[in-house]
Amino acid sequence: MNLILFIHQDSLKQGADLKRILDQRFKSVEVSTVQTFNAFKDRLKQISIYDKEIFILLADSTDRLKQLSLLIDLMEDKRILLILPDDSPIVVSMAHQFFPRFFTYVNDTYEDLCAVLTKMINQEKIRINHDKVKRGD
Repeated sequence: MNLILFIHQDSLKQGADLKRILDQRFKSVEVSTVQTFNAFKDRLKQISIYDKEIFILLADSTDRLKQLSLLIDLMEDKRILLILPDDSPIVVSMAHQFFPRFFTYVNDTYEDLCAVLTKMINQEKIRINHDKVKRGD
């Protein structure tokens, strides 16, 4: 399981807090950080053979969310978790266009995000074990 974390280079303070929390809570999971839209676009175009990636997008402003929305076509069939700047109707409406598995808002602890990630990672482990049993590994 890999976590691909989009934190724009202009969001380093909020991004550093989020990355620290994820690194502390999910030590057994690889967390990769992407900091520019071009790098994120390139990463989305890469083919994952294992499809065990979760994309966490920090949209710390409405403008950043709008910029991310330009890449929605590349996010099709990806597991997306969104972090939004606020709960205004416009922002929430834009978030739904991503078809995210979950969205939350910028905060200090990201407890809700961590709970969802824990559940997603555990479900993946169960699925892998189930597949091994079916194959007789």
